Amino acid sequence: MNETPKAQPSRSVAVIYNPVERGGEAVVRGVIDGATEAHDAIEALGHRVSLLRLDEGVRPFVEALDALRPDVVFNLCEGYRESSAGEYCVAGLLERLGVPYTGSGPMALGIALDKPLSKELFGARQIPTPRFAVYRQMPQSLTPLTFPLILKLAAEDASLGITPDNVVFDDASTLRRLQQLLDEYHSPVLAEEFIDGREFTVALFDGQPLLVRGTPPVFVPIITNQQREELMTLAARVWDAIGIRDYARVDFRMDAHGRIYVLEANPNPDISAGSGFRRSLEAANISYPDFIARLLDNALRRGPVTPSSVSR
Repeated sequence: MNETPKAQPSRSVAVIYNPVERGGEAVVRGVIDGATEAHDAIEALGHRVSLLRLDEGVRPFVEALDALRPDVVFNLCEGYRESSAGEYCVAGLLERLGVPYTGSGPMALGIALDKPLSKELFGARQIPTPRFAVYRQMPQSLTPLTFPLILKLAAEDASLGITPDNVVFDDASTLRRLQQLLDEYHSPVLAEEFIDGREFTVALFDGQPLLVRGTPPVFVPIITNQQREELMTLAARVWDAIGIRDYARVDFRMDAHGRIYVLEANPNPDISAGSGFRRSLEAANISYPDFIARLLDNALRRGPVTPSSVSR
């Protein structure tokens, strides 16, 4: 599949992105570099392309977008300012503006961000996921779960608030770290049974699993064919359950008995150079220009969201 994309009619494309300060200077620089890289790839495909940074407020963004009048938006926003929830809000705004855009829609982005909701959905679909409890305030007693547990913010990116202290082994350490997280982030906390084992990730493109990758990155992890098939099948089921579009990553853990659990889904994952998703594309022999071209084609084919298309 690593071939030059066929020539397409020239389109007007806006690449939108939003660096968030909480990730630190390196993360901000990575977001900007990723947006610039996408801009250059789209331009090389023969399209008219503009970079549009979404961090000065909704009104200036809408006005800038209206002035550009793009045929399609290449959506690289993973939040708005410092809010992860802004990711699905931006997608919803694009739909209200009637602009076709790449990646998943607001519902899939919102479900994936809300870890307890997505895990409830997995359970309803018989997709294995670790048992969990959610705490919005300090409890009088803890929900019975099997230690060790890992504590995560329930509706934020997985890395935010994560330290080695988040893996807890008894009630006392759970209550101590839970209090710290609630005090610092004022956000619900997910307590999840910690699966002590190997971690895997499956990248998906247009609903098709590309390959199983180990974490740290190992593109040929030592697993059986049956385990590989189970990981790929579960990734595709997660895609369908959440309603993901275009591209995604699904993270797993496998325990010492070979049992596989879905940890979370990541629609619209990082696609910058060096990212896990990009490495998966390369290992699957899919070129970055071809990937970009197909995302634009998908968005243009879907067109703007209308009330009738939502009802379907």
